[in-house]
Amino acid sequence: MLKVEIKRTLPDFQLDVAFAIDGEVLGILGPSGSGKTMTLHCIAGLLSPNSGFIKLNDRVLFDDAQKVNLPPKARNVGLVFQNYALFPFLTAGENIAYGIRHHSRQEMNHRVQALIEKMGLQGLQNRYPLQLSAGQQQRVAVARALAPEPDVLLLDEPFSALDSLTKEQLEMQIMELRQFYKGNIILVTHDLAEAYRLSSRIAVYETGKIIQCDRKDKLISSPANQKVARLTRFRNFMDGIITNIQDKSVWVDIPDLGTNLRVFANGHKDLAVNQPITVGIRSEHVQAVAAPGQNIFCGTLNSSVENLASINCYFDLKTEKSGNRSLEAAFSKATAPQLIDGGSCYLYLPPEQIVIITN
Repeated sequence: MLKVEIKRTLPDFQLDVAFAIDGEVLGILGPSGSGKTMTLHCIAGLLSPNSGFIKLNDRVLFDDAQKVNLPPKARNVGLVFQNYALFPFLTAGENIAYGIRHHSRQEMNHRVQALIEKMGLQGLQNRYPLQLSAGQQQRVAVARALAPEPDVLLLDEPFSALDSLTKEQLEMQIMELRQFYKGNIILVTHDLAEAYRLSSRIAVYETGKIIQCDRKDKLISSPANQKVARLTRFRNFMDGIITNIQDKSVWVDIPDLGTNLRVFANGHKDLAVNQPITVGIRSEHVQAVAAPGQNIFCGTLNSSVENLASINCYFDLKTEKSGNRSLEAAFSKATAPQLIDGGSCYLYLPPEQIVIITN
């Protein structure tokens, strides 16, 4: 188990985070400058927090109260830098072996060969970094980090310099790591889809703090606040007041729409009539339907953006306050309504897909 509770203060920035993982993959998600990489460097021992502690299994790596601050070599932490940081004068095999030079030659060769096979580097062990593609360099960097059999593997935006095809292939290899590497993994990224695919839990960072850390499914379905919702790609937010609660259903008066929306409580237990709340729905959950009804609104297409497999449509809603509310919908090309700018259709907001945000 890895437990982290640290603070690090700079003149214009403070990192103040706490989390624990046990044999999991934690995705750290957030914008540039939010403290993601700084957290990894503190765990690896490249930076020292001002206060707090870092505990890995039964060992204390850092504890300001106990005056413990182990050097990087003593932490048994593997770190893959964003730029890979391979030694240019060493071959791929020598790079992988670098951290286990103190082992016997037989043990060192055995581990290197095993990692070459597991990371798909056969035939490349005698090449130098400049003779390798970016994807191959990344695999060498991961193999080098795994060679000492670390208790935790830290990956700092490992796919940021890769093309989409290579990235997809290497994501599969990272997922396959779990077949033979049972330690903790922390993956830093600014890509929500990447964090969701590779992680079991996600911590959302903003300006040096964790604003939500949860199982990935819960974080996506129940964002703690609007900041998390926006960072996890919610696009349609509406303010309203609860008018009725029955079992799992909640009716919310949305003044901009001039009507009540039916939503599901989805685990919220402290809701009350007359309580102001914000609701939101992802653009991909908005549906085009044939007829009006509950949670259905007539929208006029304002503009659209075509993607590879989907179309993002931006609608003006025809309500009692026409022109005050717009809605974004993302349709697959197979199911997208056939509209031109200015055309209209009915848009359904499924109650089970609408989230309630209370703060």
